[in-house]
Amino acid sequence: MQLFYTSNPNSNYLDKEEFYHCIKVLRNKKNKKINLTDGKGNLYESKILNISKQKCEIELPKKIKSEKQKIISHIVIAPTKSFSRIEWAVEKLTEIGINKISFIYTNNSERRELKVERLQKKSISAMKKSKSLFKPVIENIISLNNLLEKYEKYENKFVADIKSKKTLNKIKTGGNSIFLIGPEGDFTTEEMKKISINGFTKITLGNKVLRTETAAIMAGYLIKNL
Repeated sequence: MQLFYTSNPNSNYLDKEEFYHCIKVLRNKKNKKINLTDGKGNLYESKILNISKQKCEIELPKKIKSEKQKIISHIVIAPTKSFSRIEWAVEKLTEIGINKISFIYTNNSERRELKVERLQKKSISAMKKSKSLFKPVIENIISLNNLLEKYEKYENKFVADIKSKKTLNKIKTGGNSIFLIGPEGDFTTEEMKKISINGFTKITLGNKVLRTETAAIMAGYLIKNL
């Protein structure tokens, strides 16, 4: 099944990026039936009506399937200096099925700005390739303090800590989960104290020092399988 993304299911035209992929790359022709998703759990069916140099007109998409995500799985990353590594992490977290990805800056952070639009495109591509109907919400970078205030009401709150002996497979949980991944160089002692005061449980991801993006993928897999 070829799957395309639509930011507006009530539109008779493919989004610009999807037009290029559908017509220029895959070379679909007039009268070809296609499937679309809005990234919110809905699958639509449509058909190509007309193709011009810059636009692809389609039948008004008809919803044929709808899924729900009852539990929030939220990964928070202090991003690396290398933007390609952040893009890779977003792609893999999308494939795993994480439905919210946030970014923070801390005292040891290497990066305080993000190209969120590029991350959105990477997420959409990963969603389509994995045949998923869900695109994670991707939030722009904020301070650690602001994040702790913003998401204080999660049922399950975790932070990666190589010094911890606790593992997620020994914790019985239910409800929404958030997992913090610190920067390369880790959170400072004061930051970790503040995180703990805000109700986060320290969790080990193994006895190896992991790169930020590797830790994020491991954490994502774990909270998706609680």
